[in-house]
Amino acid sequence: MNTVSKEALGNISFEQTTIQAADGYTLAASVYEPSKHNGRVILLNSGTGVKRGYYHKFALFFAEQGFTVVCYDYRGIGDSLFVPIQKFDTSIGEWGEKDCAAALAWVRERFPELRLTLVGHSAGGKIPGFAHNNTHISSLVMIAVPNSYWGLWHWWGRRGYFLAIHVVMPALSHLLSYFPSRFLRLGENYPKGVALQWARWSRSKAYLLHPKRGHFPNYFDQMQGAVLSVSFTDDIIATGAAAKSFMHFYAQASSHEHWHINPKEHGIASINHSGFFREACKPLWKRLAAWVERH
Repeated sequence: MNTVSKEALGNISFEQTTIQAADGYTLAASVYEPSKHNGRVILLNSGTGVKRGYYHKFALFFAEQGFTVVCYDYRGIGDSLFVPIQKFDTSIGEWGEKDCAAALAWVRERFPELRLTLVGHSAGGKIPGFAHNNTHISSLVMIAVPNSYWGLWHWWGRRGYFLAIHVVMPALSHLLSYFPSRFLRLGENYPKGVALQWARWSRSKAYLLHPKRGHFPNYFDQMQGAVLSVSFTDDIIATGAAAKSFMHFYAQASSHEHWHINPKEHGIASINHSGFFREACKPLWKRLAAWVERH
């Protein structure tokens, strides 16, 4: 383990470190470790194009509740990108097969005595299905994780998304050798293969399990922990139907639970696709912490 830095945030030990994937690629990671832990560790998988730092306050909150929390950047994103993005390529499948698998193994080795929950935001809830060692996961929390088939989008965004996955994403990705998601306010720029795979999957209701356009091998049926899917009424991407659909891709999970939350019922103006990790959602974080404790 190559530790970059370590500091104290109140009663929390905050460590910047790295995780080595099986192919030798180095992933940047952060560890939040409480002085008194509750016997549980959370591995936090980011959304597509989201750097791990975005989840800092969320991770800190859970560490203050006694959870150890580990966040990391996928290859090609944030501190895990070491060359100009035009010269680097990867895929969502590779994030699961190599990066998520490496993170799961690292957490198991570093914290063997702790029960492991994986919290995945958007694509971060999908890629554990490509990790051969996802049996380490005791429970899986999916925040705004959809079956991204275009037909499951909110009706008023459906036509635009159809155009995006059939024309815009493939064309720009081939033209620029990456997808300019930063310009479109969709987070960090995506490596070319990430955008092309996303677009290809989204053309079919079977999504990433499509016999021809899906991703194989995969290990969705191997994950047997409890699954919780959380979606929001103002999210046009991970609609309730899309989130519920994807939850059942983990067909052998010990249980499936779906929370479809109206932000205004909790005094929150909006959540949309990524707002759950902002401090305004602390009341919901408390509810989630209680669920993870039970599972």
